[in-house]
Amino acid sequence: MRIALAFLLFAPLYGAAQDLEPTLLWRITTPGIPASSYLYGTVHSKDDRAYQFGDSVLPALDRCAVAAGELDLSTANAEMGMALLTTMRMSGDRKLEDLYKKKDWKRVDAAIQEGMGFMAPMTMRMKPFFVMALLTENAMDGDQDQVLDEFLQQRAKANGQRVMGIETVKEQMAAVDAIPIEEQAAMLLDHVDHKGYQDQMDAMLDVYARQDIEQLIDVAEKTGTMPDSFERSLLTERNARMVQRMDKLLRDGGSIFFLIGAAHLPRPDGLIAGLRAQGHTVEAVISDSHQYMLETEPVEEER
Repeated sequence: MRIALAFLLFAPLYGAAQDLEPTLLWRITTPGIPASSYLYGTVHSKDDRAYQFGDSVLPALDRCAVAAGELDLSTANAEMGMALLTTMRMSGDRKLEDLYKKKDWKRVDAAIQEGMGFMAPMTMRMKPFFVMALLTENAMDGDQDQVLDEFLQQRAKANGQRVMGIETVKEQMAAVDAIPIEEQAAMLLDHVDHKGYQDQMDAMLDVYARQDIEQLIDVAEKTGTMPDSFERSLLTERNARMVQRMDKLLRDGGSIFFLIGAAHLPRPDGLIAGLRAQGHTVEAVISDSHQYMLETEPVEEER
């Protein structure tokens, strides 16, 4: 499991519109650095619609020396497994049931039993946010063998490219812990009462396949409001940290392909605006084709 699951990838897409071009791929050029780098907005999904990345994404990835995700998933998955036994659990003897009135707990418990099956008992002492994330992940259908960001990282590794993360599991866990447990409980209850926002999630994947970031914002707004603490810790503060680290990597030279959840790209405090504020030129790369494709030869020119 990764923190930036589909819920986290799309739900935080609130904020002022920026008139961004309809693409998830952005070319980054840095003064004094000859090689171009790229920023690509990913989604943590196995759905075919996640793989509609057109004729520019894979060639751009293959040209770069480094692929940098939020996390290096080849090592992060093992760390997440350990976190299930430690930081994902509530402290002391506190149980999930203790956070709810009886009538509310009945609905939450029913959703956990249905969504988690025989794994339901393991969630009873987990922090509500992670229960919500597990329910979301278990509800996602998949056409592909891997979620998109894992596929792209493994492709880079197979190419002999360096794969790295610009955040750590510990940092992502700390971002969740910054959300008060009562707010996490309210978010889980809202998630349950709206049946995981499955219709909205499906609509978001349709929009994601069209690479329309602005429309993603419009669709995400239909999933309701989010706590200020959620936006601050899981989006605003992480964006600032990622921009700082991306800026350093870019100025060190070389070509980097950044694989970051699409929710982090738009907004005035997003990665596109943040990198531009640091003096980098960030330009949209528009594919001539948005057809589903896994095999392609590198190309030299893009529009």
